[in-house]
Amino acid sequence: MPLERRDDGTLVFGYLDTASEDRAGAFDTVLVRSGEAPGRAGQGYAAELRPCRLGALSGCHISGDQDVRVMPRPSPAAPRSGHLLGFLVAGRGALEQDGRRADLAPGEFVLYTGARPFRLELGADHRYFVLSFDRAAAGAAEDSTPRGLTANPELNRSPSGRVLSAVVGELAVRARGFGALAGREMGEHVGAILRTVLRETTATGPAGGLLERILAHIDDHLAGDLSPGALAAAHHISVRHLHALFQETGRTVGDHVRRRRLERIRRDLVDPALAHLPAYALAARWGLGDASHFGKVFRAEFGLPPRAVRDRSADR
Repeated sequence: MPLERRDDGTLVFGYLDTASEDRAGAFDTVLVRSGEAPGRAGQGYAAELRPCRLGALSGCHISGDQDVRVMPRPSPAAPRSGHLLGFLVAGRGALEQDGRRADLAPGEFVLYTGARPFRLELGADHRYFVLSFDRAAAGAAEDSTPRGLTANPELNRSPSGRVLSAVVGELAVRARGFGALAGREMGEHVGAILRTVLRETTATGPAGGLLERILAHIDDHLAGDLSPGALAAAHHISVRHLHALFQETGRTVGDHVRRRRLERIRRDLVDPALAHLPAYALAARWGLGDASHFGKVFRAEFGLPPRAVRDRSADR
């Protein structure tokens, strides 16, 4: 992991890919300003970084004995930064983004994104676990994590948030002990719980119960007619009302339906019991019958064609 000491701090190229020497391509470059650790005066920033991989999730366990402030410094040449979940294992911490501040106690998590400015503060003798999600795993928009969810301490207090805290806390300790298959499955489980947290949070308010029912209906009928007209009729509301409900979540009805179908197809592609079925047949099972269109939207969503996803799974 390359480091570059500067007058205003230390540039760290690739928290989540500590083996990389490619400075220009590091999507999670950060500037770290650190206090002096006992016995290491003048030596600059130092920490123990232990990366891990959980399928589509990149993780890193960060341990240090200095007070630090971390701010993003992404390279224009790097791919767009993803959605980040930080979990405080020990010590004290706080994260600021989008005008909010979340103070962290051990056992709590916070969501943020490297695509916008943030400031992460960690006290001396800290242990911090960070996970990076792609947009499909997070179930969020491609360009950003929703602003109402970043640096939001209330996420820890929801029922699904407490479950996510418990699971990520265990992963922080045991992530490097999983094999490739178990790690991929654990990553999928964490992604699913995170999507539940996001859905539970965005489906609050007077219309939250209705939106929750619509989202559940979509998941239960992915192979059927999920056009806006059909969904509105099934819930006895107007199409305009349906679109208004989804507008509050930051995505359209069509985007959500397509993403959920593609996630189900990706799950089937890596299922050994379904290896005999071609990708287009799996797509047709979940409402995407146009093979050419399916291949294009699948690659746009996950960055790989269906065959590559299946081949990668078979190699692990």
